[in-house]
Amino acid sequence: NHHNHHNHHNHHNHHNHHNHHNYHNNNHHNNNNNSSSSSACKTGVVRPTAMHVKKTWKTAAVMLLAVATVSTVTAAFYFNYAATACCAVAPQSSASLLKEPANAAAADSGPNRSKSVDSSMPRTSKLYAVCEIRDHLRSPADRDTFNRNRRQTVDSTSSIVNKNPANNHNNDGGESDTARNGVRGNDTTLIYFITPTYPRREQIAELTRLGQTLMHVSRLYWIVADDRPDCSLQIMNLLPDFSIPYTYIASPMPSIYKRDPDAMPRGVSNRRAALNWIRLNHNVSDSNAVIYFGDDDNTFHLDLFKEIRTTKKISMFPVGLVGEYGVSSPIIDKGKVVGFFDSWPAKRKFPVDMAGFAINVQLLFKYPYATMPYKAGFEEDRFLSALAIRLDEIEPKAENCTKILVWHTQTAKKPKPIVMVKSKATLPGSLATLLDQVTMLGIGGVSETTGVRSYMTKNGNIFRV
Repeated sequence: NHHNHHNHHNHHNHHNHHNHHNYHNNNHHNNNNNSSSSSACKTGVVRPTAMHVKKTWKTAAVMLLAVATVSTVTAAFYFNYAATACCAVAPQSSASLLKEPANAAAADSGPNRSKSVDSSMPRTSKLYAVCEIRDHLRSPADRDTFNRNRRQTVDSTSSIVNKNPANNHNNDGGESDTARNGVRGNDTTLIYFITPTYPRREQIAELTRLGQTLMHVSRLYWIVADDRPDCSLQIMNLLPDFSIPYTYIASPMPSIYKRDPDAMPRGVSNRRAALNWIRLNHNVSDSNAVIYFGDDDNTFHLDLFKEIRTTKKISMFPVGLVGEYGVSSPIIDKGKVVGFFDSWPAKRKFPVDMAGFAINVQLLFKYPYATMPYKAGFEEDRFLSALAIRLDEIEPKAENCTKILVWHTQTAKKPKPIVMVKSKATLPGSLATLLDQVTMLGIGGVSETTGVRSYMTKNGNIFRV
């Protein structure tokens, strides 16, 4: 029926404008297709269009990307955690750190003893390089001079007068304090003084000033951890001058954390390397040692060292020149910590400065996975939380946190100057050698083509150099 305009069931009608089941049927669709179409319309099922499919795929792609991002971040976190744990509890890795070269000085081969070397051969590690370990003083002449000076002074960090030669019979051969044997020299506790540092024009000046302070402290082992991939010859030449037992480590920050200059976790890789070194080298059974973090630009009163030696678990004290309050400190009431005074609380459980606490070395072995996170501003809080510290366990020092014995001083940073000379080969007298030293220390540079023009004066007259 080609003219029946009211037939709703004729599947071959080319002129039926009222057929709701066959809009485009030109007799090319069979009855089964028409039946399926009728069934779909009757049940309300809509076939997906290309637009719907495209939108679905976009949603799936976004979800897949989000899952991948979360998985990557989680994997990075646990990799970092696992790497730290591996370093902290695997003493067999210390063999590469402490293995002596053939030409090195002989050292005590007993168990739990550190090496005493007089060379500057680097000890490599996958995580950091131990550039130099020096448990004894530089030379017999240095030891004699150092002991002679000490006999004339009172060691304010141990309250023992060394004027009586009888008190020095154990030191005739020089200082015997080593990092691992934990000897109770003068009945005082060994202090591991960890100093993170980094290459800059002020570095040698900062370390010189700090070393001049630490050389007055007895029973101190200095761990200098440098944020660089190699060992600095300048630092290795400097550290022996202070007659302090020390270890010098090259421990660069992983490049992934340098992407955001405003949120770089400075000093974390250095402190982590130093903590790992202590875990590998300290006698586990010896609790007569404390750990303290002292930056290379901080200022320390000698009484601070006397205070922290008595740390049984964790001690805290004020730090001056910190934040908008000018000081960061625990608040003490009846001999107990009841809160903290710090201008940047940031929901931290322990809002303290890195220089404001000391811990007993045994905490490192009780909590072998504890370390500092690569999270700027939260290093202290997360580290102390990993050690399971409670407020009632904190030992207040510095007269119940009423005295400031350490200051967070900072040296002003200025760009390195370049001195322009006419000819390096014709520099007068000692100037050539002096400028070589300036260049070597990184505090300046010399050029014949660029920089600030340089002059010398003689009898009020000015001459180009």
